[in-house]
Amino acid sequence: MAGYARFDATNRREPITAVIRDATSSDLDALSAIELAAVTRTRDDWATMIEKAQADDDRLLLVADADGELAGFAQAHFLTQHAADQATAGYYLTGVTVLPAFRRGGLGHTFTAARLDWIRGRATTAWYFAASANAVSIHLHDQFGFEEVRRAPRIQGVSFESGEGVLFRADLT
Repeated sequence: MAGYARFDATNRREPITAVIRDATSSDLDALSAIELAAVTRTRDDWATMIEKAQADDDRLLLVADADGELAGFAQAHFLTQHAADQATAGYYLTGVTVLPAFRRGGLGHTFTAARLDWIRGRATTAWYFAASANAVSIHLHDQFGFEEVRRAPRIQGVSFESGEGVLFRADLT
C-alpha cells in the first residue's frame, strides 16, 4: 500500500539507539526534509506544529535523534468528539513515522511507549485509528493492548485510501 511500510514481522535489525525528545524549532530543517508519501508538510506547517505542541499541554510532538540525525517523529493529542462521524473524544496517538533507513529497529515501539506514558499522565484510556490495510501499525499497537472498537469509512474526519479505517482503544490502568 502506498504510504505504509511493508509488514514483515521476521525482518528485524539491530535496535536503533536514539534519544526520544520533544520537538523544538531547531528540528525544523530536518522535519521539513522528510519526503514520504504519508507526510506532506511545509516548513511553516512544521513550525506551527512545534509551536502548538510547546504551548498546549494536550499536544505532543516527539522526534527521534539518532546521533544528530532525525530518524522519525510521532504525535499524540487530545481530540474532541468528531461532529460528523461521532468518533470518541480522548487522547489519541496521531501518527508515527520512522524514516526508511531506521525502520525495523524498534523506534516505532519506543515512540509508542513514550506517547502512551504521556497519555497515562492525563487519562486512563488511549485511542488510535489506522487504515485497515496498515498491517504494520495494527501489529505495533496490538503489542500495547489496543483492541478494535469499530470500523468506518471516516474516523475523526479522516478518510482512508483503503476505504476502511479501524478505531482502537487501550486501557492504561
